[in-house]
Amino acid sequence: MFRQTKWSFTGASGTEYLFTILPKSEGLPQASGLFILAYTHPRGHMAGWQVNPLFIGHAENMELMLENEVMLDRDWRGIWNCNFVLWEPVASVREMCVCDLDSLAPFGVNTANPQGAFRKSAL
Repeated sequence: MFRQTKWSFTGASGTEYLFTILPKSEGLPQASGLFILAYTHPRGHMAGWQVNPLFIGHAENMELMLENEVMLDRDWRGIWNCNFVLWEPVASVREMCVCDLDSLAPFGVNTANPQGAFRKSAL
């Protein structure tokens, strides 16, 4: 989509998280970590890019999260065009990061449920 390979997101705590950018077509890696599914688009000539997080989640195996039926039924799937990934092996750290980043995603975040259960964010 664009040449940039990293993107920074700032949580409610002020902590900055540096994610790797992956095209939607690559899916998510078979690894533990956090992921943000987003709509990413140019802001205009010379203005750079804008990232609109649609969903924030975490999993032991991120690749399997896109196979979850709940994910397939989301309204935003038509505009999702980019994946942001942060590798993190420790489940408690992932959960803390997702909670910190919760305010970025208007459509939902993944709770720590290993089966991939989802909840809506408070709007």
